[in-house]
Amino acid sequence: MNVLDIKVLRDLWSMRLQVLSIALLVAAGVAVFVMSLSNYLALVGAMEAHYRNERFADVFASITRAPLVIVDRLREIDGVGIVEPRVAKAVRVIREDTNLPISGRVISLPASGQPLLNRLHLVQGRWPDPLHPEEIIVNAAYAEARAMRTGDTIDVVLNGRLQDFRVVGSALSPEFVFATRAAVPLPDDRNFVVLWASEDAVASAFDMQGAFNDVLMTLAPNASVPHVLEEVDLLLAPYGGTGAYDRSDQPSHRFLKDELAEQETLSMVMPSVFFGIAAFLLNVVIGRMVEAQRGQIASLKALGFRNLTIALHYFKLVSAIALLGTAIGLALGRWFAVGVVGAYRAFFRFPLLEAQLEPWLLVVAMLVSVAAANLAAATAVYRIAMLAPAEAMRPGTPPALRTFGWLQTIGSKQIPLQYVMAARTILGRPLRTLLTTVGIALAIPLVLFGLYWFDAIDHMIDVSFGRIERGDAFITFTEPVSADALYELQAIPGVLKAELQRVVPIRLRAGHRTYRTSVTGLESGSELKIPRDSALQPIAVPSDGIMLSRTIARQLDLDLGDSVTIEVLEGNRTVRDAAVRKISDDILGASVTMERTALNRLMREGDVGNVATLRIDPRQSELLWSSIRLMPKVEGSSVKALWLALFNETIGGMVLVGALILAGFGMLIAIGVVYNSARIALQERAWELASLRIVGLTRREVSAVIFGELAVELIVAVPAGLLIGWYLIELIASARASESFQIPAVIDPSSYAIAALLVIGAAVTSFIAIRRRIDTLDLVAVLKARD
Repeated sequence: MNVLDIKVLRDLWSMRLQVLSIALLVAAGVAVFVMSLSNYLALVGAMEAHYRNERFADVFASITRAPLVIVDRLREIDGVGIVEPRVAKAVRVIREDTNLPISGRVISLPASGQPLLNRLHLVQGRWPDPLHPEEIIVNAAYAEARAMRTGDTIDVVLNGRLQDFRVVGSALSPEFVFATRAAVPLPDDRNFVVLWASEDAVASAFDMQGAFNDVLMTLAPNASVPHVLEEVDLLLAPYGGTGAYDRSDQPSHRFLKDELAEQETLSMVMPSVFFGIAAFLLNVVIGRMVEAQRGQIASLKALGFRNLTIALHYFKLVSAIALLGTAIGLALGRWFAVGVVGAYRAFFRFPLLEAQLEPWLLVVAMLVSVAAANLAAATAVYRIAMLAPAEAMRPGTPPALRTFGWLQTIGSKQIPLQYVMAARTILGRPLRTLLTTVGIALAIPLVLFGLYWFDAIDHMIDVSFGRIERGDAFITFTEPVSADALYELQAIPGVLKAELQRVVPIRLRAGHRTYRTSVTGLESGSELKIPRDSALQPIAVPSDGIMLSRTIARQLDLDLGDSVTIEVLEGNRTVRDAAVRKISDDILGASVTMERTALNRLMREGDVGNVATLRIDPRQSELLWSSIRLMPKVEGSSVKALWLALFNETIGGMVLVGALILAGFGMLIAIGVVYNSARIALQERAWELASLRIVGLTRREVSAVIFGELAVELIVAVPAGLLIGWYLIELIASARASESFQIPAVIDPSSYAIAALLVIGAAVTSFIAIRRRIDTLDLVAVLKARD
């Protein structure tokens, strides 16, 4: 070990607090980089493995009833591979411990063995015995939420008849990775169940012997998806086909695809922002740290050390700091990634979902942090190494007094000397002042971004569940019912108001663009569902034409007045052009809305609906649900209060963790920048401060030289940081936009205040630490060192 290596160790120890604060800046960037990419890789890896192992289908189609002989004709379509018919129906589950109807979906299993497509991953229990048609498998999420064990019984309403089944196992399916039901935006594992039963039991219950109503298909390599979908539609249309669709429109995969697209964007945007901030701060802090050691560099040059040798010394010093930060960041990133992936398990059900810490992540994180640190040091070392040793040994030339003569004049009369000195430093080194100010300002967006999530979630809840969906409960029927059913519902004790809706699956077509969704027919003057625009003003449902969610309008490149083709995917399969009359702004999901009477005319049916929205009296809710439970045509229900509880349970925890992480990083950056700036300023001006003490200034007055400079930087940095934070949140919010969630860029004024106060508090903490050093300054030693 040579003398410069020993100096590296001594410098690291003597500046240990500075080293730690700089390392934490690096750690923040590395941690976000590792966490973001690990989450994305974990989801992609889990999805691909589950889809591959369980043979997730490529094409899906539902019909009313088709004979099994049609399966052979489906196999003959060019581009179609495996074809698997089955029976799948919506059902209702009855439990003694709740009056709420539990929605379910029963799916037939082959007489023996696994299905060819959408196979099941058994979590516990065993496969049903073909000789016992009462045995079923339930989805693992429901079994876990309801604490169901093998051997438990479950009561299911099949085609209007109550039937007992015995649970023999629980399983995961690629078809229900994100298992939710209509009108509920999040997985409700307690109130939605998937049941797999033998094909004999399901077929006999729904009169489907020798027939099927659902079919899965795979595509051959290089198959034309539009061609396959068109051919399947033509073949199944006579049998009540509701339109074939590929994997991209499958509900579970669509939500997962949106989340992956969002994570992919964030895994590039967020680490770039954090690494950019960290690299900038490293340049500011390390550059000043090296500048403060110009005397040592000059001495080394005078002793015969070459410029390259000195540069390598500082590269070792900053590399050691960067590697320390990288190690801390990797540990934090791994810890955060494990926590976030754990939260994902409440949304996405995979056989294996673990945080992925790939070796290349470690290498990239280390290379980026070390390169950024060395680049920051290189510029400062180069400037000093180019100076002659005698010149470099002298302190940096202070700002010329003639330039700031007015400060001297005013200061002698009105402004104390210490503040004049601070102002001279600020104005005399504008670039350094600007860089430090920007460094402090960049801490605020991170804190603000953490707080923003609370504001965004509160806004989403208020708009979606308070202003748009104003009903307390929603009931879906097994088939369209007459509008007279409203009178029956309104007669139930506890129902304050009821409105009928008609929900129909459709495909929208505009040129070569298509979008598969559902159209909702609302009552004219509906009070329990009120579409709104971007200003949250109510939008009246058009009496003719349709109203599109802004998300769908963008997907189809449509604007007000444009024409769009509506292809109804049930009943008579009507195809009709309609004008886009209005555009709404939805936060959860995307909607297509018509007036219910207009939709009934489009469907060539009477005054009917298949969804009822209720406003209920909470004091009579038990009696209400007891009455609804006995209605044979009720398929399922959902309660807004349960939505909100589910939303807070699943989303709230993730938001809190994310907010704490980002706020913590922001405060670390604020402390790191302010502390290092003050510490280096003290190191640069120790001789001046000691001289001021000797001529009679108090500790407080001497501290004002450093604190005045940093206070001015803080005053400028806070509003600048708030503005930068607003722009970054706009950027990231737009990057996160998806079909499933549109998270608005809404920031409450209190969040701005909290972000500013937290960063100011972090700065004050740094001031206190520096003040102690100033108070304990060894005057004699400092003056001797100057000599």
